Amino acid sequence: MISRWLPVATLAVVAVDAALLAAGAISWPVALALIVAIEVPLAVLSVAGYVRLFRSARAKGRVGAFREVVDGDPLLRVAAAEMRIFASLGRWVSRKLHVPDGAIAVGYARGALAVPAAFAVAAVVEMVVVHVLVPWPAVRVVLALLSLYGLLFVLGWMGSQVVRPHLIYPDRMVVRSGNLAVVEIPRAHIARMDRARSPRTPKDYINVEDDGTATLTLAGPDGTNVRLELAGTAAVRVPGLPWARRAAREVGRIRLSVDDPTSLVALFSAKVARRAET
Repeated sequence: MISRWLPVATLAVVAVDAALLAAGAISWPVALALIVAIEVPLAVLSVAGYVRLFRSARAKGRVGAFREVVDGDPLLRVAAAEMRIFASLGRWVSRKLHVPDGAIAVGYARGALAVPAAFAVAAVVEMVVVHVLVPWPAVRVVLALLSLYGLLFVLGWMGSQVVRPHLIYPDRMVVRSGNLAVVEIPRAHIARMDRARSPRTPKDYINVEDDGTATLTLAGPDGTNVRLELAGTAAVRVPGLPWARRAAREVGRIRLSVDDPTSLVALFSAKVARRAET
């Protein structure tokens, strides 16, 4: 429990130190002394805790151990989510989809970016209003930086919907929601895929439908247009707040909104027919 709160305490001390310095309550020498006396030891203890967790998970390999350390700490989950958001923004600007070799991209962002775009426009307007109405230069700078960060974050989220599509491999399908890989399903576990338009957008990602099947719904502005019936169940991780740990949940059906449902179903049917012939 103590190690979990060390990073929070470190950030809290940094924030208090910066606020006191900005308000003129302490001088630069005092702020530096606080950093040396309090923040540096806390930071060292935090890093030591992360290293210990990484070493204890080395049996899963370096990548697996790193993911376990990040997944086990809310601050690291937030930091990782931010890095993925800004990485997606960079890919969007450079027009580079995140599609590994051997995979076919299935887009799902068409029509889904109107609301985030409105938030982005509002952030730009907010920056202008703050610059005009706030008389204190230091406050203007802080608020402008916060507005700029929010704008870039929204744009990065929008970019993640574009540059990280669903993926179709010869032997599996990866369902994504932005930077999150929701589920990876072997083709043999997809009993049927068909076009099935549903205007419903449930409040929760996972709901039990009338026939008793737990269903994952990743809807667009007009609901969903593709249905996957699974042979058995699959463990999915639904989108959520970046600091929240996502527990896997079992579903037997998946409803998706994709840009071209006809092509997706035809592609899946062709692969199934080809596999049956061989």
